[in-house]
Amino acid sequence: MIALGATVTEPCPVCETGLSSSYRHIDGYDYLQCAACGSLHVDRATLSEIDAGRSTRVYDDAYWSEELRSARERACSDGLVRAGEAILYARLPVQRFLDIGTGPGFLLDELSRQLPAYAERFHGVELFPPQEHTSHPNYHQGEIGGLNGLFDAGVCIEVVEHLTPKMLASLVRGLAQVSSPHSLWLFNTGMPDYVLKEDPGYLDPLHRGHIVSYGLRGLTHIFEPHGFRIRVVPGKSYAFVAEFQPSDADLDFEQRFYHPVRENRALLASSGLLFQAAFEAARASYYHEQYLARTKWALTLQAQLDWMSGSWLGKLPRPVKAAANRLFRRH
Repeated sequence: MIALGATVTEPCPVCETGLSSSYRHIDGYDYLQCAACGSLHVDRATLSEIDAGRSTRVYDDAYWSEELRSARERACSDGLVRAGEAILYARLPVQRFLDIGTGPGFLLDELSRQLPAYAERFHGVELFPPQEHTSHPNYHQGEIGGLNGLFDAGVCIEVVEHLTPKMLASLVRGLAQVSSPHSLWLFNTGMPDYVLKEDPGYLDPLHRGHIVSYGLRGLTHIFEPHGFRIRVVPGKSYAFVAEFQPSDADLDFEQRFYHPVRENRALLASSGLLFQAAFEAARASYYHEQYLARTKWALTLQAQLDWMSGSWLGKLPRPVKAAANRLFRRH
């Protein structure tokens, strides 16, 4: 562990190419940020301890007693909407859908309740199931790679921030084994922009067990060798998608939520409320991103104009400069 107040650099455990330096000291643990991939992570010594089975937060009954309430809320709200968005974005008909790290499986139950005609399509997998969990027949206990058959889409809600880079790499290897070509996976997790600008308390080693905030470049380093393409969801600093062996050149989010695959639209439309919630969430975040990009462009252009105006005025004779300033103020 790093001495309190000390500044340290160490190789980034996420992208393995950059250098990480001190970010914050949180509850006795040192967090660093990589200059190359932007990932925020607890120090490498602690990551090694976690990989060896000594976690900063034990996922025991006490943890799950707190987590169950949050899991119920997510299943009926943002988790459900993220699942709908994943189905909208998918480029092949979703015949089998998987919730990765489903915990007690409440999202599996809610999807089956909202879409009863398609309940058999929804699956969930959990490596460390709590005592209280769903009785849904498609609730699977164990590793992802041990599942039978292939899946066309899915979600992973508030999971990867608990995982070391080695654990995430293992999850990705297993996911590649059960992914249909062109399948799409939506991951909901606080990325560095979210932590730095929206929720600085997100990294939490003792209570929530959040040890890593993965940056896009670091995620690409982990996912791409296994056949996945990574993209951040526009307007969401807490979500990215991974497509397995994608066929198209790029991921056009606007095209996908406005023109989803016909079978997937029918699936979601069987619950009008879920379709509308997923569509509006996708559209709102997309146009929010567009608004921010245009605002940044306008501010940059204004700054350039201001500089050019000042540079030009500075070269004028004093009487002419005074007249020009009066003219600018008048307009």
